Amino acid sequence: MARRTKEEAKRTREELVNAAEIVFHKKGVAQTSLDNIAQQAGLTRGAFYWHFKNKQEVFKAMLDRQALPLEQLGSIIDEV
Repeated sequence: MARRTKEEAKRTREELVNAAEIVFHKKGVAQTSLDNIAQQAGLTRGAFYWHFKNKQEVFKAMLDRQALPLEQLGSIIDEV
């Protein structure tokens, strides 16, 4: 089996985060299994574990990508 490039690994990780967001929205975080996330992404549970330790870690990754840089946050607050 060929090794994945960093770009492919990054893309796979993003696919898992995207899938988690979809499934969390549909089923709720507590009712979502790792298999649900992997299936939504079209990947295996092994691929999930390659990138994340558990459901909480993928949830954190999902939230982290939504975070605004502090500079943007400051300008938003100033406008209010």
